[in-house]
Amino acid sequence: MTASPRSWRVAAAAWAVAIFVSGVLPTESVVKAVSEGHDTLTTTAAHLAAYALLGFLLGVALGGWRVEPGRLALALALASALGGVVEVVQGPLPYRDAQVVDFLVDVAGAAAGLAVFSAVAWAARSRSRRG
Repeated sequence: MTASPRSWRVAAAAWAVAIFVSGVLPTESVVKAVSEGHDTLTTTAAHLAAYALLGFLLGVALGGWRVEPGRLALALALASALGGVVEVVQGPLPYRDAQVVDFLVDVAGAAAGLAVFSAVAWAARSRSRRG
């Protein structure tokens, strides 16, 4: 937990770019190759995990290791906006499809990541108070 705030912001931004790029590239063949017929489960899990990590990174990037409702709300709004933008951009792409369910999973993943961030931050704060 000693990385600089700038490092966390860079990590969050880089991960957001990775999510966007992977969201607009043709990935159907990769999904089919690794999902063994469970495409929906695989993509749902990928959305959830990607946005959980983004939520966690944004939580730290925007507020350090302090848990503040306003910053958590901002982090959730930013992650949700990215999920929405990706789905809108996918709409006209012939090799992708925009789905409301994907967006909802993105929001749930970001919320889960922020919950983990909050738990870790509170635990660290409790530990530091005890000495």
